[in-house]
Amino acid sequence: MPSHFFDSMATVYSIAFAVVGIILAHACTLIWAALLLPGPTERARKRLESRPLVCFFIGLVGCLVTIAVMLLYLRFRDVQIQWLSQALDYLKDHIHAPRFYNDAWVIVNDVAYLFAAPAMAGLIVGGAAFSMLFAVRARPMMREDRPLAGLAYGAICTSAAYFLPMVGWFVFLPIVGLMSVGAGLWGILSRGDPRSLSSGAVANREEHSRAGR
Repeated sequence: MPSHFFDSMATVYSIAFAVVGIILAHACTLIWAALLLPGPTERARKRLESRPLVCFFIGLVGCLVTIAVMLLYLRFRDVQIQWLSQALDYLKDHIHAPRFYNDAWVIVNDVAYLFAAPAMAGLIVGGAAFSMLFAVRARPMMREDRPLAGLAYGAICTSAAYFLPMVGWFVFLPIVGLMSVGAGLWGILSRGDPRSLSSGAVANREEHSRAGR
């Protein structure tokens, strides 16, 4: 067989294994957040269950603000690199601090990611909330009561659905991603008791059902 055939197959397998690795890593992160951050995750799940549209718009506003702040920061990147380089030169001359290649550029660009930390944290917590919501809905359909298995199924399904061509890229990822960011930020910043949120949602549904009757 020609050599370019093996090169093409190697490229295909590399991409496939990379996608599988990203899906598993993201699913493990969602499970970790759901188990070790139960308070924010449970609050985010209640928000997703009761007010999904509000979560979507909160996530949209949060992402737009994050992008605006990062662009404003990067707008003055050259000036910041120059200032930081002068400061590092001063430290090198006075205390013999070592310098590395493009160290000022690396530091300035790494700091930009700190502005995206709230949105990324909201994405993880909100994704874990989606996984928990999946587990709650799938629990009656399971033969045996295995909450951890339902959570794992929800995390894997949520992570894998992002990579579905076309529908996953342009529909599922933007909608579920923004809802995850909004619910996650809401769950992290709010301090309400998840039980009280649940009882309040149940009471509201009961009132609406009584009014409809």
